[in-house]
Order: sequence, then structure tokens, then C-alpha cells
Amino acid sequence: MDSKTMNVMIIIVLTLVLILVPMIMKKVVWKKLLVQLNNEQYDEFYKTLDTGACKFSYQAFNREYMRLSGYLAQRNDAKIEEQFELLKNMRISNKQKASVATRGFYYYLEKGKIKKAEGMLSYGKSYVDEKTFKNMQIQFSILMKKEAKYIDDCKNILNGIWDGKSELDNNKKFPVGTIQYLIGLQYSYLKDVDHMMEYFNPALENLAGTPYEEDIRRIMTNLHVG
Repeated sequence: MDSKTMNVMIIIVLTLVLILVPMIMKKVVWKKLLVQLNNEQYDEFYKTLDTGACKFSYQAFNREYMRLSGYLAQRNDAKIEEQFELLKNMRISNKQKASVATRGFYYYLEKGKIKKAEGMLSYGKSYVDEKTFKNMQIQFSILMKKEAKYIDDCKNILNGIWDGKSELDNNKKFPVGTIQYLIGLQYSYLKDVDHMMEYFNPALENLAGTPYEEDIRRIMTNLHVG
């Protein structure tokens, strides 16, 4: 075998190594992280994120975003707050900023922290796609500010995902029920009980066993609806 052929073979082998080794390492690290997170082995999970193998396989944003997942699973509010601030201040792409904004928004929405949710909404305005941002605005208005500005918008969304007649399978019950809940909730702010119950009654069926069902029944009790 002449030297030229040998050099070509060496280049091919090195190229394959450079391609395959990172792919294999990334897969191994990911599997390890997933097992640790699923088994609630949080200390081991965070240690793995800081290993050289993980740093070689994943960019800083991806590692810190996965760390956030651990804090969220632990419900460690103090660490979650710190992690959102860290992610927001990193040099990241617009797509990554959109991901941080939406995740942060829904976290603070669930926690009922109006200023923090509003801050994430403002942060994500230039990065979140138009449809997603509109949905975030609607939920913020209804759930946090207790406004009734989006009844027609919610009805349009409902009409877009269900014809109002066909039977709902289990996959569609929750999204349909959620929109019904948001419409009924707005009517409850207006003390329009008849229209409220028009949407709360089917929502109770579609959202049975969820926190939404409890909230609907609480509202009905407060408005003295049997």
C-alpha cells in the first residue's frame, strides 16, 4: 500500500472517529441523565451535568436548561428562580430565548406570581412566535388579571379544535375542556351565570379529576350555583 493510499485511509478513519465518538458519547450521557432524573437521583443528575463528558456533548445552554428541569422536578423554587435568571442572561439564540420565556411564563402562571409572569411575557415578546404569544397573553389576562376581554377569541379557538358535535376522544377532552373553562371563567367575572354554566357544564365532564374541576366547583359555590 503506497503512502498516498495510507494517508487517505487515515483521514477516513479519523473523520469517522470525529463523527461517531461525539454521537455515541452524547447518547450515553443523555441516557444516564434521563435515568437519574426519572429515578429522582438529583445529586447524581447535577454531577453528571458538570462532567467533562457532558460539557463535551452539550452546549452550556442545554446543560443549564436540563438543570432547570431537575429543579422543577424537585419543586425547588429558590433554585428555579436563580436558574431562570441565569438562562435569561446567557448569550443564546432567539429560539432558546423563546423557550426560556414560555417555560418561565407558565411556571409563574401556575405559581400565581403576576409580576414574574408579566416579566417573562415581556422578555419573550420579540422571540416567541405570534400564535404562542397570543395564547400567553390570553391566559395572562384571564387567569392573572381576571379580565373578560377574550371571550370571542377563546370561542374562535374552541371552534378551531372542535366542531361542537362530534364525540371527543381522551386526547381532545383536556384541550377542549380547558378552553371551555377559560370562556366560563370570563363569564364568571361578568357574573353572567347562564353563559358561564353553558361552558362550565361540559368543562366539568372534560376536565374531571383535574384541578380545573375543583376550581369550577369553587366558583359555582361562590356564585350559589347548584
